[in-house]
Amino acid sequence: MLINIFFFLLITPLNLSIAKHCPFGSRYTVYVTNKLPFDSSKLSFHCASKNDDLGYHDLAINQVFNWSFCEAIFSRTLFFCHFWWGSKEKAFDVFNDPYTCVKGTGNPNILTNCKWEARADGFYLELFNSTSETYYMYHYLEWS
Repeated sequence: MLINIFFFLLITPLNLSIAKHCPFGSRYTVYVTNKLPFDSSKLSFHCASKNDDLGYHDLAINQVFNWSFCEAIFSRTLFFCHFWWGSKEKAFDVFNDPYTCVKGTGNPNILTNCKWEARADGFYLELFNSTSETYYMYHYLEWS
């Protein structure tokens, strides 16, 4: 009986620590930042995946919304968002590739963070420049 209690106590902290980590891959975090002009209205958006609906959100200027998740086995995780700013809107995938955040950007995502900024001229994604070893904001999409 004492041996069973000992093993239970030994295993319990291990299980709690595993719950915070991704046992079969990496943990990714997606950030959405409102970088719209100060005289503009709020940024509204709705993000979801096949399994998780993150709901509707409104961001004030310079406010950030983020969420973290474990990448699905065989790299099948996809998160998409629909954004609204006044009369403009745009919907697109904000994560569909563990190596580049979104397929087609070409540069690797070393830190497992996908950082998006909504600006007056569109959406920017943070990318890594391997030559200078610095991060920069890449103009990804324009508003519709």
